[in-house]
Amino acid sequence: MPSTDSIYRLEKEGISARIYLDSLTGLRGLAALWVAVWHVWGFAGRPVYELELWGLHLDLTPLVRTGWAGVDIFFVLSGFVLGLAYCQAWLGNRPPIRTLEYFRRRLLRVLPAYWVQIAVLLLVLLLTGASLPAGKDILAQLLMVHNLFGGPSTQLNPVYWTLPVEFNFYLLLPLLALVVVPARWMWLLALALLVAVSYRYSLFQYFLHDLPVSQKVWWLNQLPGRLEQFVSGMAAAWIYSSIREKGFERSLIYRGRYLLLLVGVCGMGLLAWFIHITQPIGAVNVEGLTYWGGHWSLFIWHSLFGFCVAILVLVVALGMPVTDFFLANRTAMYMGLISYSLYLWHFPLVKWLHLAKLPVLLPDMPLLNGLLWTAVPVLLVSSLSYWMVERPFLRIRHSR
Repeated sequence: MPSTDSIYRLEKEGISARIYLDSLTGLRGLAALWVAVWHVWGFAGRPVYELELWGLHLDLTPLVRTGWAGVDIFFVLSGFVLGLAYCQAWLGNRPPIRTLEYFRRRLLRVLPAYWVQIAVLLLVLLLTGASLPAGKDILAQLLMVHNLFGGPSTQLNPVYWTLPVEFNFYLLLPLLALVVVPARWMWLLALALLVAVSYRYSLFQYFLHDLPVSQKVWWLNQLPGRLEQFVSGMAAAWIYSSIREKGFERSLIYRGRYLLLLVGVCGMGLLAWFIHITQPIGAVNVEGLTYWGGHWSLFIWHSLFGFCVAILVLVVALGMPVTDFFLANRTAMYMGLISYSLYLWHFPLVKWLHLAKLPVLLPDMPLLNGLLWTAVPVLLVSSLSYWMVERPFLRIRHSR
């Protein structure tokens, strides 16, 4: 088994910001696992999980059913990690970022594993005799423009909707960094919040009000509706960079990081619970009363959750024993290492195993039963994808 240092050396040497934070790798892995567990829960029939503990009735279902919020963590983390490189360049701690090199690295990071999976999924469809998507839909996905020229039903993999959203942010970031210096990113965050909320509200009221939930999800979550999450990550990167530059021990934020950790984690938990009561499992979308019926939370939930995640990312980056214990251990970091492949591969594998109608080992615990059957295949295929596809291209990506 390779040593921990040898496994992560490539990633550490290739970080644009020249700052590698182990715990953020672990957080990325946790986000990918959260999304995967949510999909397993869906195929398990969306069971309710309640617990009686010391006379208290605890409903743990919100923690599982909001696993899609792992995507929110990805978006904030992307804003932080990429924004951190621009902060370090602005502070003179690394050379200025060359835009062409920036795009080369982004393309080599995202496209190889994505294109390989598209090829594999098309091959599976051919071998099983299933109908293939239209050529224009395949091309749109290859070019990562299916958010503009496709829809939920045209995707080979339902998780693909997030990829052009993130890639559009990659395209926008150099322009944002060019016109707004990092010291003013907090003002940029206020503008991004206004844009995101206005986009979501206007689109829902004038175009999406009577459409199916799948269409609401698709259009409300395009980049204008998630811009504030990326920018909140950028703002957290600037705060972190400023504190690091002046010295951690002099910062009030650093000294209060345990309180901030509590705010971030509790805020995320409360927002998950709020979604659960606003949109009960199986609820009809009553206008103005349920989340997808147009409840006011539909327009600001992701903004609030993104801010809580940004607080969490900031304090995790600042470092503390409790976050290092949970996020900087070998298991969590390995999950972060393979998180992109894990994100890509978990859904088709979970779906195929569900269709295979494998024996029910734990009839009273459907989620655990699903995890027992899917955990090993998902981790195995994700690891193969990372080592055989991602890592060779990461070597090319970091070769300059």
